[in-house]
Amino acid sequence: MNRSKDDNGYPTAFALLDTAPPSLVGWFADPLDATDAADLLLQVEASQQTCLRRGASCFRVQLLALICHEWLAGEPHNCEQPLAGNDYERALQELVRGQLLTSRKRVGALGHLERGFRLAGPLLAPQDYFRLLHRHELLAYLPYSDRPVAALDLPALLKEAGVIKQLRSNERRNHHFERRDTVG
Repeated sequence: MNRSKDDNGYPTAFALLDTAPPSLVGWFADPLDATDAADLLLQVEASQQTCLRRGASCFRVQLLALICHEWLAGEPHNCEQPLAGNDYERALQELVRGQLLTSRKRVGALGHLERGFRLAGPLLAPQDYFRLLHRHELLAYLPYSDRPVAALDLPALLKEAGVIKQLRSNERRNHHFERRDTVG
């Protein structure tokens, strides 16, 4: 099984260890159990040492470390510390931060997703642009809170958001008149 891609063929957190640059439409915040997160963090530390020895950018492994710490500690590690330099890296960092907060329906998620989308927009192919736009519009229907909830994967989040969207659209169509003086 290829853990670098989800069922739709989009990158997961494991893809950050690959040599190819990760896609900006990937979902990197599906929950990891503590064992997988700890194993992945060991790979991250080894990769970071390799990056440092080569004098290469460690952005992807630092981002993956942030993800692993989220699943090990329940809170993003150094969440506000900038890791990125160019627009692609800043977009990916904002998107991942937003995804991690979204997975636990935390307040602030939509701001990160919006900033990431704004930075990513010019870098995306049209089909990826609209896929990301649709995903973020749907995720905006979720109830966000200051208190974290049990983390959900992307399909579960999209399903919940879709149900909420449908319920809200039904509320508008089934308008109930309370004023009896004009309708009966």
